[in-house]
Amino acid sequence: MAPETDRTDEASRRVAIHAAAIREFSARGFAATSMANIADAAGMSRPALYQYFENKRDIFASAFAALIDASVDRALAALRRDGTVAHQLDGFLQRFDGDLWEQMAASPHSHEIVDAKYELAADAIAVGVARLRKGLEVYLRRSGAPRAQRVEWAEMLDLSPKGFKFDQPSVDVYRRRLSTLARTVAADIDAVRTQS
Repeated sequence: MAPETDRTDEASRRVAIHAAAIREFSARGFAATSMANIADAAGMSRPALYQYFENKRDIFASAFAALIDASVDRALAALRRDGTVAHQLDGFLQRFDGDLWEQMAASPHSHEIVDAKYELAADAIAVGVARLRKGLEVYLRRSGAPRAQRVEWAEMLDLSPKGFKFDQPSVDVYRRRLSTLARTVAADIDAVRTQS
């Protein structure tokens, strides 16, 4: 096989392992999930799985990093779509915060997964969130607002979704809160653009 084909096969195998691992961790929790569970779910043997990852901690960190990266990609793509500022910001918040909340809410082991996420994938999360914030900053810069105002908007869009989870809302309630935040910030952005 050509080296490029090998890399493509390895990348697609890692994607399959990530998807299987996320399903298994969601269904069983981190502690109860074994390498055998992940290998079975990925349709491979345990020895084959060890060719890609050292242990389940390694798989968890890699799978969560891939999940965050994909969420960041979808969120930033939403900012580039046609539509109103409110529509773009709502898409941004829904694709990142809303989709992740929905996935976590579907797992009976969400608290354990969140704990493992911060222990095992903190660096990957930081890289993904930094890329998300950079993309949002570029988007907000186009508003023409002063830097201080753009920083306020970015803080609202970043921090508010975290507080919206405080009372463990349903997915529908959480998504509604994100949409309200998007409309509120968009109204302020639109007002600044009108004044300019």
